[in-house]
Amino acid sequence: MTVPNHRTQEASAGGWSRLDTVLFVSIVIGAAVLRFVSLGRPIELVFDEIFYARDACWYVIGTQDVCGITDLASRAHPPLGKWLIGAGIAIFGYDPFGWRVASAALGTATVALVYPMGLRLLRPITTPIAATIGAAAGAGLLTIDFLHLVHSRVGMLDAFIAFFVVGAVFGVVLDRDRRRDRADAPWWLRLTLGRPWRLVAGICLGAAAAVKWSGAYVAPAVIGLVVAWEIAERRRREPEAGWATWVGGAFRREALPTLVLLGIVPLLVYVASYTGRMPGELIALPWVEGSVWRGIWEHQRAMLDFHTALSGDHPYQSPPWSWPLIKRPVAYWFLDEGGAYREILAMGNPVAWWPGLLALIGLVVTWWRAGWSVWRPELVILAGALGTYLPWLVLSGDRSQTFIWYLLPTIPFLCLALGFFAAMAWDRMATRIAMGVYALLIVASFGFYLPLLVALPISPDAWRLHIPFRDCAGQTLPDDTTSSGKPPPGWCWI
Repeated sequence: MTVPNHRTQEASAGGWSRLDTVLFVSIVIGAAVLRFVSLGRPIELVFDEIFYARDACWYVIGTQDVCGITDLASRAHPPLGKWLIGAGIAIFGYDPFGWRVASAALGTATVALVYPMGLRLLRPITTPIAATIGAAAGAGLLTIDFLHLVHSRVGMLDAFIAFFVVGAVFGVVLDRDRRRDRADAPWWLRLTLGRPWRLVAGICLGAAAAVKWSGAYVAPAVIGLVVAWEIAERRRREPEAGWATWVGGAFRREALPTLVLLGIVPLLVYVASYTGRMPGELIALPWVEGSVWRGIWEHQRAMLDFHTALSGDHPYQSPPWSWPLIKRPVAYWFLDEGGAYREILAMGNPVAWWPGLLALIGLVVTWWRAGWSVWRPELVILAGALGTYLPWLVLSGDRSQTFIWYLLPTIPFLCLALGFFAAMAWDRMATRIAMGVYALLIVASFGFYLPLLVALPISPDAWRLHIPFRDCAGQTLPDDTTSSGKPPPGWCWI
């Protein structure tokens, strides 16, 4: 089914039913419960919390007797993620709940964003109830995704990137569906009041990059979506004009708003993340030694040198091609209590991730059958998924230390891909039953692996039942204390 025109899409995208309210509230509450309950356990620093939690403490408290450091533990990333962790510490204190609460809050908020985005994408191409089912499936899958749950419960940076990436994509989707009645709108209206959601997208892009540089990987996809939609809009308005007119008209009308809102605004947000963290003169030429601007520039060079020169091996590293296949999960924390094990294992759910890969391929097929319309939801989901994952395949180069959790910003779009096919399956009873069986299987797998995601006690024999892949070069138990050495050559979940 194709979208007749943009007006039909805009009209059908805005519906929100009572059932949507019930499902949305239920899913968000469930996500919050899973992310906040016992958030203060373990009571010690977990994995890379040794860098980010202590640095965040230094940001907001700045004393050795509290933070345990006399200077920053890591300068490998921009400041925003540590500011967010520090906000929790400032409110709740320097304890496990305080340094994890920001991750839990934005992890829950990401689930909350996925539901309306799924509804907005699906409503124009299917029935309202099917769109509701698809949106609920996408948000529900993210709620119980293994990797997203783990990162929503630790004081690390990647849950923040996922939130801002989803926010950026959703922002341009809402901007796409704005009212376009004023073809003669002045430039200042197109740049400001007429583009609130594109402004939000620009803020989110800048914030994602200000957490980690990898947060900017989605920017070409976001800008590409905007360009495609604006050219398609000119084509809709002047169907006989030809490509030169369509592209030229879109450029004249949209180049300035796009440059400002998706170029300059992200840059300003990125620079603003250094507020309070870069000493020196604010009113000074950028190249003057000792100025704030020179300090920011030097930090960019230092980060670039760090990432390009990063060498050596880590026992839990894995190449980007292997992340969706879950070749090498990462043991963030492990404790042998004698009669029981406790573990936090950063991994994906094979029952969701592997069919999710097939769903992404299926999106290409359904999009092709729909005539490659740029208004279709497949384009958005594929752009989000590929825009956050493919750069790792291209840019990681010879760098060995890459890890499965870098895939986290891709996971919401993997969930939306499965949600898309849940919506498509709703029209037939047979596929509806199959979808229900699959949903029960995912929930059962989540319940089975939950102890390894949130450090619940589990017997050694039960723990081994959860670890089907043990090609681990003789390793029999996780080692969360070492950060050097080659990873096992095979599929290893230990």
